[in-house]
Amino acid sequence: MESTKIDITSTVLEKGIDTAKSFLDKLIMPAVEETGLLLKEQVTMWKFKSQVRMLNKAKAHCEKHNISPKTISLKLLCPLLDYSGIEEDEILHDKWAILLANMVDSEQNIENHVFPYILSQLSRNEFLVLEKVYDEKQARVAMLTTELENFRHEKPRIEKEIHDKITNLNFKIKALQETGANYFTEKWELQKEVRQEESNLSSLKSQESSFRYKINKPAEIPRNSLKEFELANVIRLGIVKEEKNFYVNSQTLEIPMDRGDDERSHNSVDLDFDVDSDTENILTELGELFINACKEKPKKV
Repeated sequence: MESTKIDITSTVLEKGIDTAKSFLDKLIMPAVEETGLLLKEQVTMWKFKSQVRMLNKAKAHCEKHNISPKTISLKLLCPLLDYSGIEEDEILHDKWAILLANMVDSEQNIENHVFPYILSQLSRNEFLVLEKVYDEKQARVAMLTTELENFRHEKPRIEKEIHDKITNLNFKIKALQETGANYFTEKWELQKEVRQEESNLSSLKSQESSFRYKINKPAEIPRNSLKEFELANVIRLGIVKEEKNFYVNSQTLEIPMDRGDDERSHNSVDLDFDVDSDTENILTELGELFINACKEKPKKV
């Protein structure tokens, strides 16, 4: 098949080329004519048009979010253009444009050279499952962070109320003792209330740790959301990892009592433990950074 020579200045090509060229000129030095990034002899017209569409989408994202594109290295830009040029899935094609727009945003300072490779290795289902897991974690973290802030704001007041209640209960107990009355039931009820309030106070102190644990808990990939080969792929890429949890279940152990000084018995007891484990597949820190880099950011004001 005769090769087609492409002239980037020709008006015969689609109108988007000039727009894409002007955007690309902002990202690299020297100018695009000198690099020949889009004009390799063996690049098909289909791949070329796909690259142009992606660049125009990225330009639109930059304009929408008031991003002033910075220059990025050819080491980062070349594979991104190469991989995106053969992307057939429209949803993932949009992700390529968002990834490029985020990478040229100086405020985000994304310089991870592995992200284009990772995106090129994912199917639509794999990406969408990981994106949903990431979004759900972000929503959970936002909700828990708000609850933690509210808790910290209310904690001094709650602690004071509990301390005041304990002081009042102890005063009532002391008053009963000073009367010399034999009110065992009433005293026992008051002491029970004191123990309960002390327990509430102790629980209050551990709640902040509980909030932090839930906030920092990794995002788990739901079972059966990915097929076995898909799961193997995302683990291979380092964006998901297996995490094993082990549980030890104790068994009831009955030891016979000595019958007396003259009848001591010596028994050998086999002690058994049941050890259970389960495996969770969680989104790694790299996985979170990658998904975040492929997500459209809130519009800047």
